[in-house]
Amino acid sequence: MFPNATRQLAFDFSMTRKCLNRSHHELNAQDVAAVHQKRVSSFLSMVLQDDVSVIFTDNRTTMISFKRRSGVLNVRLHKMFQHADDIVLKALSVFIRGIPSIRASKKLDEFIKSNQTQIRSRTKPRRQPVYPEGEHFDLNEVLARVSERYFAGATDGVHIGWGRLRKRRGRRTRTRSRALATYCFEDTTIRVNPVLDSNKVPAYIIDWVVYHELLHHILPVEKSGSRKRYHTEKFRALERAYPQYEAARLWEQQNLDWLLK
Repeated sequence: MFPNATRQLAFDFSMTRKCLNRSHHELNAQDVAAVHQKRVSSFLSMVLQDDVSVIFTDNRTTMISFKRRSGVLNVRLHKMFQHADDIVLKALSVFIRGIPSIRASKKLDEFIKSNQTQIRSRTKPRRQPVYPEGEHFDLNEVLARVSERYFAGATDGVHIGWGRLRKRRGRRTRTRSRALATYCFEDTTIRVNPVLDSNKVPAYIIDWVVYHELLHHILPVEKSGSRKRYHTEKFRALERAYPQYEAARLWEQQNLDWLLK
């Protein structure tokens, strides 16, 4: 299928050596990546006897993926494979072919493990500022009261604030959301819907909303396959333990429409 593959591969390797021997002033990171991309593409094309196109990525979770498109086998590899030697690339070709091979799998696992430092770590999202003082309720006071009364104060690190305002048709309006509040697991922040900052809202309703979100903070998320369960049986049981649970649910049902219209 590829009568000139060996000749082309030798040419590509020759060009690779010449390019990599150039000074760093002449060759930047993009040039190096392009050279290795050509080298790995040519190697896999020869071994697999196929038309292969390689792209290097900076993916944190997927080190190897491939898909045929328009007659070309598109292989996406983590950038660590720029420096893979022939043995690793041969193991990679076995993996791509789908041939069961403990030896090849072990070689790839060892290579990836030895290059773990090249996989960028997940950066913790920067916490957006939140503003707890409202016209009618100070959420810091609510958080302190609910935390002390129902959680023995064991809610350190939780931040709370009102939902943000947004621009809409040339004026600033309060964001309308169907949720009365949300809890962000990444930055441990409770954001309360600003429609609740009203003299029409009883204090026990604000307490109830914050109590619900604090349950998310203290209870782990259950995983079932690829699904996540936030409102588990234990969560619902603790939710019902709120002293004014029935009154809060009834008030919510009777007032949700005007709150969120």
